[in-house]
Amino acid sequence: MISFSWKVSKNFAIDLCFLYKFRNFTDGVSAVDLNLNWDRYKGDHKPSFEFQLVFINFMIFDFSFYNVNHEKFCPDSLTG
Repeated sequence: MISFSWKVSKNFAIDLCFLYKFRNFTDGVSAVDLNLNWDRYKGDHKPSFEFQLVFINFMIFDFSFYNVNHEKFCPDSLTG
C-alpha cells in the first residue's frame, strides 16, 4: 500500500492511498466499485468527502478530506 497524509489546516486533513488489497477472494469479490461520498451530517461525528475506486478486491485509489476535530461536531443531545 502507498499512503500519504497531510494536515492542510488546523482543522482539516487529507488521506491518499493507492493499490492495496482490502478483501480476500475467499470472503467475496468486489469487481468494480466507484464510490463518491460527501457527508455533511454533523451527527455522524466526521463531516468528510471521500472518493474511492475498487477493482477486483484492490483499492486502486482512495482520497479522503475530513475534519480532524470531528468529535466537536456531535452535540451532546445526539449522543444520549
